[in-house]
Amino acid sequence: MRYSLRQNVAAEPVIAGWYGWSYLLPPQILARFARNRFTRIVESYLDNPQVHATAVRQRRMHGGPWIHAHEHHDAIRDWYRETAPRRERLDELFEAIRQLEEEILPRRRGECLDDVYQELPRPLAGRVEVFYGRDNRTADYRFIEPLMYASEYYDESWQQVRLRPITEDAREFALTTPMLEYAPDQLLVDVPLNSPLLDTIFRGNLTADELDELAARLGLHGERAGRFRAYFEPAPEPAGPPAGDDVLEYAGHACVFARYEGTTFLVDPALSYAGYPGGAPGRFTFADLPDRIDHLLITHNHQDHMLFETLLRIRHRVGRVLVPRSSNASLVDPGLGGILRRLGFRDVVEVDDLETLPCGSAEVVALPFLGEHGDLRIRSKTGWLLRFGERSVLFAADSTNIAPTMYAKVAEVIGPVDTVFIGMESTGAAASWIYGPLYGEPLDRRTDQSRRLNGSNFPQAREIVETLEPGSVYVYAMGLEPWMGIVMAIDYDESHPAIVDSDLLVQHVRDKGGTAERLHLRRTLPI
Repeated sequence: MRYSLRQNVAAEPVIAGWYGWSYLLPPQILARFARNRFTRIVESYLDNPQVHATAVRQRRMHGGPWIHAHEHHDAIRDWYRETAPRRERLDELFEAIRQLEEEILPRRRGECLDDVYQELPRPLAGRVEVFYGRDNRTADYRFIEPLMYASEYYDESWQQVRLRPITEDAREFALTTPMLEYAPDQLLVDVPLNSPLLDTIFRGNLTADELDELAARLGLHGERAGRFRAYFEPAPEPAGPPAGDDVLEYAGHACVFARYEGTTFLVDPALSYAGYPGGAPGRFTFADLPDRIDHLLITHNHQDHMLFETLLRIRHRVGRVLVPRSSNASLVDPGLGGILRRLGFRDVVEVDDLETLPCGSAEVVALPFLGEHGDLRIRSKTGWLLRFGERSVLFAADSTNIAPTMYAKVAEVIGPVDTVFIGMESTGAAASWIYGPLYGEPLDRRTDQSRRLNGSNFPQAREIVETLEPGSVYVYAMGLEPWMGIVMAIDYDESHPAIVDSDLLVQHVRDKGGTAERLHLRRTLPI
């Protein structure tokens, strides 16, 4: 008998006690989130748990700084006290960054910066470069990111995985609640996120002895080892080689699987679970993936497009990962390549605008991606154009068409596009919802609300369609799938601007004789 992880068991990544996503992996960014967001959330909760209990029940408060596990006051209090010594190191790094940004660099107004390197606080000394902008008056800096990961501030012992069964499609928002063992069927395992042991878990097909050995290597014994073994079930019989037909398979949110002449692609992976009653029928789940994903494509560094929970589970299947190139190495724009390599992916390629890569039987082109990032200097974002022979498919993700002439210029380079996938969350969150902990100074409310994380609205998306003239247009990446609630906080009704705008686009394309649909759950499409 051989055993594999049950299809409804989630392995949720944990970094420093919080749901793990890409902005918590680089230590310099984690330090900012720990001080500017997480500490405030926990101390607010410990001071008045009832405020949090009331807030999470109100729709208008969804996604705010509230702890959802509000009934576990003592467990959260004890965890917060026990981890205080470990947070001191992050506080040291936070204070060093604050000193550089608020005290050292503002004193420089054009003179030589050589002496700054002698003033750098110890956590940053030898790990940052300082420079002027083109005005020759404003001093700025970048992290030498590999040295930050090599420092004592990057501590893999802060990384864990929480195993627990999923019993329904809807997932509760996780980004503001400590990831502890809140129920007897949950198990928090101390394991670095890049550990090959996780690949062993997800690959499955283990004998009973191998399963026992795996539990021991994870440091699980006695009752905890028994709880771990209970997450496994007899492995199904191999299904034989997968069908080889060319296909586009929409898997929910911004996730699309493609196979063309035997080469497989997966874009922005965020997959649902299976194996429990009451789930939405016909979903695309982990079980629907082939054994090998030749090319994994990430459009940008937001938690719903670079979902660690899915990435870890499929890592053992992935060949090459393609990501947009980042040249900033700043707090708001860490290198995606470095993050993925430290997540355990070995073959990561960073691609620049309009660069073309042969990928098996297809070609991949990186296209410019504007907007949706709060007007911050963030380079690590791209749309992916996949050329399948004579056919082409654009995954534009949340690109906002704020510069309509850009797509006309792009079209002159890439030629016709047959199919466009476009996100239309036309009224996104305020920029501070993601980036607030990283600001030097908080934005005033009016400014913050003006710099929203918007996708294209109807006029902007219509301009893309009229410029590229695709025969098929699919609206996606809307956060409609209930399992995306773990990292998103969107409550739609028929009057929501994103629904209205996307309905208008779908009707516009259909009126012109094209194919158009707002996608939801799963859809099999022709290439």
